[in-house]
Amino acid sequence: MSRVERLVVEGLGRLPQFSHAGVAGDVIHVSGTIGADGPSLVPGGIRAETTQTLVNINQILRAAGATWDDVVKVNVYMADMAEFAAMNEAYSAFFRETPPARIAVGGVELVLGARVEMDCVAVRSRAARADATGASKALPRRTGFVESGGEQIYFEVVGEGGVPMVLSHGAGGNHAVWYQQVAPFAADRKVITWDHRGYGRSSDLAGLSGPEVAVGDLLAVLDHLGVDRADLVGQSMGGWTTVGVALARPGLARSLVLADTLGGITSPAIEVAWDRGPAARFEAPEVLGAHRALGKAFSERHPERAHLYQSLGGMGGADPAVMFPRLIQVSHDESEAARLTMPVLCLVGDGDTLIAPPAVRALAGLLPNSRIVELSGCGHSPYFEDPEAWNLAVRRFLDSL
Repeated sequence: MSRVERLVVEGLGRLPQFSHAGVAGDVIHVSGTIGADGPSLVPGGIRAETTQTLVNINQILRAAGATWDDVVKVNVYMADMAEFAAMNEAYSAFFRETPPARIAVGGVELVLGARVEMDCVAVRSRAARADATGASKALPRRTGFVESGGEQIYFEVVGEGGVPMVLSHGAGGNHAVWYQQVAPFAADRKVITWDHRGYGRSSDLAGLSGPEVAVGDLLAVLDHLGVDRADLVGQSMGGWTTVGVALARPGLARSLVLADTLGGITSPAIEVAWDRGPAARFEAPEVLGAHRALGKAFSERHPERAHLYQSLGGMGGADPAVMFPRLIQVSHDESEAARLTMPVLCLVGDGDTLIAPPAVRALAGLLPNSRIVELSGCGHSPYFEDPEAWNLAVRRFLDSL
C-alpha cells in the first residue's frame, strides 16, 4: 500500500483537526473546503462563496501537483437547495468545457454558517507528481527599451517556450501590477509585460499617451522580440491597445483576453449598457487604500494590498482626466468587431462600477467567438483583487485553445 502524504497548504485556513488533502500515490483526496478568505467567509452570498471555494481547492490541487483537469469527482454540499441555480452559475465559470463528475446535496448545516462546502478526488499524472516534488525551476528574465515614435518603451520578458502571453496594463498601473500573474504563467510560457507611454519606465516626452500611439508602441516591442503569434491580454485601458493590435495585424493574436474593458468596441447595445459617468469622473479618494478601480470590500479586507495598488498607480501615469477622453475618441464599430474571429475571453468583476458587467455582456454577445466570466466579489481589477480566480479563469481558457 502506498504511503499516505498529508498535505497542508501554507496560508490557507483550516481547522487543526484535518489536513487540506491526503495524497496516496497519485490519488488526491481534498478535504471539505468552504469559501473563506482567511478566517472568515467572503461576503456576497453563495455565488461569492462558490467562487472562493473553488479558488481554495485550486490552491490545494496546485500544491499537490494537480489541476482541475485531474479532478475525477466533486461533492457539493449546500445549506439550502433553493440556491442551487446561483451556485451552479458560479461553478460553471470554472468548467466551460467538460466538467468532472459531481453530486450536489442540499439541506446541510455547514461550519461557520457557510452556504456551500465542497470536496473532491483527483488523480494526477506521474509527470505532474515529479514536478510537484522537484525544485521550482528558475525563470529567465530580461528587460529592455524599444524606440517608438521618439519615445523609449520599456518591456520585460519572463519565461520561455510556449505561445507568448502579452499583458497590457490599465490606466491605474504599469508593468509591475501584473506581479501576481507573471510567475504563474511564465512557468510554461514566455510572458511579456510593458509600460504604455508615460507609465512606469516608458517616456512620453511629446505628451501623446493614449490608444492611438499605444498600438504602434506595442507592435514595436513585439517586432523587437520577434513575436509573430501571441495570446494578447488587455486590462481596462490596455484593452484598447489589445483590440487595436489585433485589428492592425491580423493573424498575430491567437486569442484575446479582454479584462474589465470594452477595448473601444461600440454598438447600440453597448452604449445603452455602459454608463460612462463613473469613469469620466474618476478621482481616487484621499483615503489609504481606497481606489475607484478596486472593490470597496477588497480595500477594507486588504488595506495593505490596496495601498500597494495606489502606490503602483502613482509611479508615472497620465492624468485620468486627460486619458479618458482619448480613450473614447478611439472606437471600433460592429463591422470591425466581426473581424475579431479568434477566441475571446471577456472577464469582469461583478462589482465593477467603471465598466459594468452589462456592458461587457453586450460586448461578448457582439464578438463572433467569445465567452464571458464574471468574478464574484471583485471591482474593476479582479487580476489584482482575486488573482487566484482570475488566473484560473484565464488558464482554463488558454488550455482550451
